[in-house]
Amino acid sequence: MKRLLRIFEVSKNEQRVVLIVMLALVAIAFVGYARRGHHRPVQQISAREPKASPSPVETEDQQ
Repeated sequence: MKRLLRIFEVSKNEQRVVLIVMLALVAIAFVGYARRGHHRPVQQISAREPKASPSPVETEDQQ
């Protein structure tokens, strides 16, 4: 069992490398997430023409 746990024993230099790599991966993931959120097209509600509901007189004429 001790032999299996020895793979987790790393030097200070290796710890720094792992920490830098992990921080870089988190930063890349955050930038990708932020960019993906800003690329969605936003539809403006005011751009659509509002349809007026027909008046009671117009509905009687169509029937």
